Order: sequence, then C-alpha cells, then structure tokens
Amino acid sequence: MSTPRGFKIKVRYIVYATPDKVFDALTQEAQIGEWCENGGFIEPHSGGKVNLFGTWITGSVIQFNKKKKQLSYTWKPSEWDVKTKPSVVEFTFQPHAAGTELTIDHSELPTQKEAAEHEKGWVDYVLDPLNDYFTH
Repeated sequence: MSTPRGFKIKVRYIVYATPDKVFDALTQEAQIGEWCENGGFIEPHSGGKVNLFGTWITGSVIQFNKKKKQLSYTWKPSEWDVKTKPSVVEFTFQPHAAGTELTIDHSELPTQKEAAEHEKGWVDYVLDPLNDYFTH
C-alpha cells in the first residue's frame, strides 16, 4: 500500500501474556534486554528517546500511556540514508483468550522493499522472541 507519505504494513500476532505484561516487555529496559538482541530502552514519556537492538533503531516516543496501553514512536534503522525521514510504529494491545492480540501499524516506510523486510522482521526479531521470553 502506497500513501503520499510512504508505505504501510500491519502485523497482527498473538503474544502469550496479558496486555500489561506485553506493554512492560516492550517498554522496560530490563525486559527489553531479555528478548531484544543487543538490548535497548524506551524513555517512558512523549519525546523520550528510543534505542532498540543496541543502536540499530533510533527514534522518539510519540505516545506513551501505560494505563491506556498506548504506545507509538518513530523508527529509523541506522543504515537508512540521513535524508530518509523516520517511519512511525504504533502498537495496539487487545486482550485475547491466549493472552494479547498485538497489532503493529508501521507507517511512512520509505520503500516497498523496506515494508516487506519490516513485515517479516517484526515477526522474526520482535514477536517470536517476545513469545519465547514469555514461554521459557
């Protein structure tokens, strides 16, 4: 899907933990280090810094509200050209019989190739490792 501001993907995935636990695993530095290769951190406030997979991903927090389970931030891999604008990642947490239906809306990706790579990457490097974290 092409939009005037780039490409967009949507990934839905069942994580075997409650929405509260999934939110914490995605936002608390100690937990991020347990599932995210090379660790990272998310400063828990609007405008806070985002670093994931060491420093491969940088960005800034757009929305952070633990109580309402609202989380979004900008996302820019280190290999993107300096002139390429960051993309935007938004998470939605829905209770599910098996835990949480986590939806990731990733928009403003610069190319169709990046969109396809990120769609696979979200599963391989974030969602599958999250479930491994919760089930082992």
